[in-house]
Amino acid sequence: MRAALPNSSYARPEAVTDTGNEVYVRFTPESGGRPKDFEFRKLGFAPEVESAVVAGFAMACGPGGSRKTVESAKTLYAGARILARKLQEFPSPPQTLAALAPAHLASFKLSRTRYSHSLIQLFRVLFRRTTGLSHEFREALYAPHGWSVQGPGSSAYSDSEARRIQRAARSEVRTALARMRKLEVEFERWKQDDSNLDFEAQQRCMLLDRIMRGGAEAQQLRAFRESPPQRKESAALLSELFPSHSEIAALAVLLICVSGQNLSTVCGLTADHFRADDQETEEPLIMTRASKPRRGRHGAEMDLAMAPNRVPALGRDDYSSAAGVYRVAHELCARVREIAKTSSLLVFYSSNVGSGAPEIRELPTTAIANWRGRLPDGTVLSRVNTRRLRLTHIQRHQRPVAHSVTTAAKEYLSKDAEALPGYQKVVGDVLNTEVNRIQTGHSILTLTDEEVTEASRNPAPIAEKLGTTEEQLHFLLQGRLDTVATACVDHTNSPYGNAGSPCSASFLLCLGCPNARSEPRHLPIQAAMLASIKRRRPEMTDEEWAGRFSTAHHQLNDLLNRQGAGQSAATPAVSSQEQELIDLVLDGGLELR
Repeated sequence: MRAALPNSSYARPEAVTDTGNEVYVRFTPESGGRPKDFEFRKLGFAPEVESAVVAGFAMACGPGGSRKTVESAKTLYAGARILARKLQEFPSPPQTLAALAPAHLASFKLSRTRYSHSLIQLFRVLFRRTTGLSHEFREALYAPHGWSVQGPGSSAYSDSEARRIQRAARSEVRTALARMRKLEVEFERWKQDDSNLDFEAQQRCMLLDRIMRGGAEAQQLRAFRESPPQRKESAALLSELFPSHSEIAALAVLLICVSGQNLSTVCGLTADHFRADDQETEEPLIMTRASKPRRGRHGAEMDLAMAPNRVPALGRDDYSSAAGVYRVAHELCARVREIAKTSSLLVFYSSNVGSGAPEIRELPTTAIANWRGRLPDGTVLSRVNTRRLRLTHIQRHQRPVAHSVTTAAKEYLSKDAEALPGYQKVVGDVLNTEVNRIQTGHSILTLTDEEVTEASRNPAPIAEKLGTTEEQLHFLLQGRLDTVATACVDHTNSPYGNAGSPCSASFLLCLGCPNARSEPRHLPIQAAMLASIKRRRPEMTDEEWAGRFSTAHHQLNDLLNRQGAGQSAATPAVSSQEQELIDLVLDGGLELR
């Protein structure tokens, strides 16, 4: 058989379809998935203006265009709808492109809000390659925005508000995960013909098996929903088999809280990932791909690292780190993802009734607008603003997330007026800490080897030097008063707490406490702690390291130098148990929470 060329060259399908009564543009996501049609005739543009808007929309949503996801195409379509509505408000709506004038944009220009500036940007996309516009209209359209009025809702959530949102989201996700795990156990028992399953569990498993065999198309799910088995409606059974819209919206909120990513990035995450840890002893470090469309066509795709917390979670599930919540999402949606044959991370069962068919859907960016978190005590939260959630994460960690340091400072941190008192408090705390460090830098009293030997024969003068009793001196030399790197001679009279109460401060604060004492036995641990602090410096930002370890670093250096065990002096190595204790102190594992 001879090879032959195709009969005709490839012709790209037309994106614009005009049936007379309708004109719509078909958009196909770049990452795959079902296409979506956008209808323009109903918007009410004049024919010539409509043709220009449709052509601009098709160009932006076609191959090589700036719109690559369904959500970004929806945003552009919303801009066209708002423009049509605004033009119809005029006594004489423009019938031609030449009739478009700066007055038609005046209300958007004069409002000077972020929202109006975003709409102007959408209009620019629609008319970017349009010919026939008047010079005045084009100049007004592409004139610089200038400053914008800071609108409401642009400040970060307070710590208490953020904790309430996370608590409500965790509660809903935890309940959904427990239900899915119970279903998986029941399904395995059902497949093994376990006769001890109750009737409702058997009905759930039978319906799940039918769906696994029959597929998850909307018509198939509608047929399952409309054929109720005995004693229980199939609609209710279907809702028990899969995560709901609200549960996956709560999961998206939780992902934003712990990762700081944009809502569109979170909704676009996929289940495709790999682990960058040893998958045995190390905490999970998850690498995946993500997209941030607003970066533009050349910078939208990015590698995303989902890191665990330094302190491992106590239970099976970790709801406080990006890696932990990603793993929860991967498990929670595993079954529904398998049925729908999709790689999207966040998918749910939509139980639409009436004209809407039930279906398995990927989470849209509009889902969070209708989510109302509920606390365990029944309190219903108000609507959650995902931009404020992202800003809260950036404020809390003081580092950029999927943007540059300049963008973090100019677009997020500097525009949060309510954060100014917090910044002032941070500066004040740092200054106070430095003053206290200078004042208490030499407050720790130390013993030499000769003084330790002398204390066994004549303890009274040594106890007087340390400002304690002979009994306390005896306990100190036995190691019964140790606080990891030093010893404490008065733990109920701490400068960091109420007099008469046991001290609950961090063990790192012992390095500058007037109640702390040091003897030669502490030198190896002090040297090992200083080395551990230095090793952590390349793993953290300068601001984070300075905030956590700068004072302890100076105090340990000073303490070792005064005891003749500076950087050049050799000190014995610590045991593995002592090193583990040091790591717990530096990671905050021994602090009261």
